[in-house]
Amino acid sequence: MSARLERAVLAAAAHEYLRAGWPVAPGAWWSPQLQRYRCGRPRCRTSSPHAVDPGTGAGDRCIATVAQCVVTSPIEVDRWWTGHPYALLMPTSTGPGVVDGTEDVINTMDERLRADGYLAPISSSKVGQAQLFCQQLRPSQELWLAAAGAGVLLHGEDSWVTLPPSTVRTGQVRWLRSPQECGWRLPPAAVVSAALRVALTFRARPVITGLPG
Repeated sequence: MSARLERAVLAAAAHEYLRAGWPVAPGAWWSPQLQRYRCGRPRCRTSSPHAVDPGTGAGDRCIATVAQCVVTSPIEVDRWWTGHPYALLMPTSTGPGVVDGTEDVINTMDERLRADGYLAPISSSKVGQAQLFCQQLRPSQELWLAAAGAGVLLHGEDSWVTLPPSTVRTGQVRWLRSPQECGWRLPPAAVVSAALRVALTFRARPVITGLPG
């Protein structure tokens, strides 16, 4: 894919997220040539994923949060994505919540949700890992700790995720089930939390590998 086409694809996705009411901010993109994240600011030394400060800035790092950098109009989208292939970052404090975990946990949750009549968008940026989207997530401390203990991240307040079709270090973020397939409808957070508890309980069960002799 040419650089120009890549920017056009990212801009089209940003426009679609904006129309759907999903907040999006420009973020540093992964450069395979340099093997690091770049943000277009020559003096920025931040090499990890980060939101891009809207101004030119005088320091050597971007310090704005994702929530502070959200684009609010189609004109802003066109301005940002004309020059660089910025990643699409979404603050989960004002946008959908996200459960980020291993495929077995996400698949178990998805099965439970579909059985209850809900369809959730699911994305992935690397083999064995997936992200399930829901309405704004405000987990209890008990659930947050239980999830963290199982290697599951709950993105809610003061957090953010990278949306497709951005490119990250592990590859391109892609939809396994797109929000368009779900009619841009998201399952309620309470239902998703219940499905997560089931998935965590199922994952914690001992695996029987053989029968006693």
